[in-house]
Amino acid sequence: MLKGKKALYILLPIVAFIWGAIIFQVVGAFTDEDPVVTDTTEVMVAPLETKERDTFTIGMIERDPFLGTLYKPKKEKISNSIIKKAPLIWPSIKYKGVVSGQNSKNAIYLIEINGTDQLMKLRQTISEVTLVKGLSKSIRLKYKGKTKDFKIAN
Repeated sequence: MLKGKKALYILLPIVAFIWGAIIFQVVGAFTDEDPVVTDTTEVMVAPLETKERDTFTIGMIERDPFLGTLYKPKKEKISNSIIKKAPLIWPSIKYKGVVSGQNSKNAIYLIEINGTDQLMKLRQTISEVTLVKGLSKSIRLKYKGKTKDFKIAN
């Protein structure tokens, strides 16, 4: 390779030239002067010609071309129409508390059903509403086969 001052004399101008080219490119990119177009010619564009697509339909398959057997169409399943029941609308119910015998089986609960206060015991039915379970803070009622918990109203 090159040794001593000889290498310095050759490599230093090459490095200076490369850095100068880089700086020239960066400075040229940030100038505000836009290039001026001097020769403007109009370009005529001819309308595109399109071909109409060829349409076709696929007929029913009578036999399998590879196996030679007849084609059996799949039978459509007849779906049983499921009649959805209307959602169950509960009457207006508020649990107001225990009147007597809080922990015994003979406890009496005060429940407001559709605006009227009712005194109910366990397994008693009033207006199709049955008291299934009762605690001091909540009760469980059954109405038309559905059960629902109610908390004490403040």
